[in-house]
Amino acid sequence: MLTGLNNLPWKLLLCIAAVLVALGFVHQRGYQQGFTKAETEGKAALASLQADYIRQAQQQAERDKAALVALQQRYQQRVQAANDAEREYFTTTAALRKQNENLKRKIDDVTQLWIDARGQTHPVQCVFTAGFVQQYNAAFGLAAGTGTAAITGWAGDPTTTAGTVDSWLRDSGVTQRDVLAHSIDTGERYQQLVAQINGLLDYIKALQNRKGK
Repeated sequence: MLTGLNNLPWKLLLCIAAVLVALGFVHQRGYQQGFTKAETEGKAALASLQADYIRQAQQQAERDKAALVALQQRYQQRVQAANDAEREYFTTTAALRKQNENLKRKIDDVTQLWIDARGQTHPVQCVFTAGFVQQYNAAFGLAAGTGTAAITGWAGDPTTTAGTVDSWLRDSGVTQRDVLAHSIDTGERYQQLVAQINGLLDYIKALQNRKGK
């Protein structure tokens, strides 16, 4: 048996074993290097993805912030436009109220006396018939029973026509002073409505101008 062992090609076997060991070492080292490389590349890819995510999140946050700032600015602009319109309206109505008071203080000055061509003064003798008063009130939509201020005097029914020609021509008791006072109040309300409409138009125009910027 020993003779058989001695006859084996030991050198060849040793060479083969050495080659196998070398191949195993090379394989192991290649595996280690491949694993390390793959791990490094994987970490780099993950870091890149995380960096991209963070960057996109920051960009989205900046866009959201810019949108919020723009929304706040538009809101402030609308509030400012509304405040400007409101302030202008209150200023106008205060001026109209003062004008109304000033005009009413002068009513007696222009309704009590009149002067003829010779410079002679005479008491005003002006008669407003009941029919005139009814027509006047109807023109302003101030029919009886509406609760809206109207010039008053003779308490006739504005819808009555049969046999009332004479009553329509009777003195209503309304004076120039009454008509002028009512006209002053009506004029004030009219100008207030105009101021409201103008204020609304100015508000809309201001919003359009700011939106276009």
